[in-house]
Parts: sequence; structure tokens; C-alpha cells
Amino acid sequence: MAKTTRSGEPVSIEESLNRIEAAVNALESGELELEEALARYEEGLNGVRQARARLDCFAARLEELRGEDAVDDSA
Repeated sequence: MAKTTRSGEPVSIEESLNRIEAAVNALESGELELEEALARYEEGLNGVRQARARLDCFAARLEELRGEDAVDDSA
């Protein structure tokens, strides 16, 4: 299940990308203990999943809007 904000809204793509970038930067530093590196890697993967879920929602909405345009054009 995708994470949501306190208001119940899905996490924005920008926030997911920021989480991914922070995780990558921490991992690339090479200064993390193994357990912390694993935790950061997991955070990065969660960010990727959240961003992908949001993009899938956007893509579905675009397809829905295209379908509505096709119906409007044929009328």
C-alpha cells in the first residue's frame, strides 16, 4: 500500500524523489554501517514504489481523460 500524508493524501512524487535521492546520497557516502545502509536502501526502494504508484495513477487518469475526449469528439 502506498504511503499517505497525515491528511490522507498520497505522498507526492517530489517527496518520493527526495527520499530516493537522500537514500542514494547516504549510500554513496560509504560511511554507513551495514544495518543503516540496508535501512537506507529499503527507504529508497519504498520511494521508488511510491513514485511508481503515483505515476500509474496519473497514467490511468490520463487514459480516462483521453477516453472522455474521444466520446466528446464523436458526439
